[in-house]
Amino acid sequence: MKRSGLLGLAGLAVILSLACASIGGGGGSTSGVDIEIVNRSPDDVCYVFISSSDSDAWGDDQLGENDRIAPGDSASFSMGEGTFDVRAETCDEAAMLSAWEISNDTTLTVGESRATVRLLMSNESSTEICYVFISPSSGDDWGEDRMGQNETVQTGQLRVFYVSPNTYDLQAADCEGAPLTEEYEVDLSDDLTWTLSD
Repeated sequence: MKRSGLLGLAGLAVILSLACASIGGGGGSTSGVDIEIVNRSPDDVCYVFISSSDSDAWGDDQLGENDRIAPGDSASFSMGEGTFDVRAETCDEAAMLSAWEISNDTTLTVGESRATVRLLMSNESSTEICYVFISPSSGDDWGEDRMGQNETVQTGQLRVFYVSPNTYDLQAADCEGAPLTEEYEVDLSDDLTWTLSD
């Protein structure tokens, strides 16, 4: 009697275990957020920072001291559960990509294959830059802000934008949306450094 009762309990435990594994998606699954960064820019990605969206600091570089993502390569980062912000930088510590509040598996792409020209913005002004517009000079409007909802370029920071060879109009604005500088008919057939100063 006791033995059959124990066998019954053992059988029940096995059934419950299998049911829990089925509900959880299988015994081999892991929870968390996977972030893949694909590099289609002409530069190495030398630094990747991934922090909780609740954090005020970026934390440590996820690539490590000697690792980088070469043009045409990709790298994946498995994070825990939560919501994350991402920033990728060149070897000169110029921001090349940022993304915010990622809570699901995501692929982020730096640059694109036709965008072979680097526009390096150097903020040497005393004003934080929140909006950057890079519009073909043949266009009728400024187009979309290249910075996105949350990214800024603070005093002393660098930000690189990758564009296709063309002639462009450039505008940088502060966090109130007030233009700080505008340049027109800028030839971007080759790399250019765009320095903002007071």
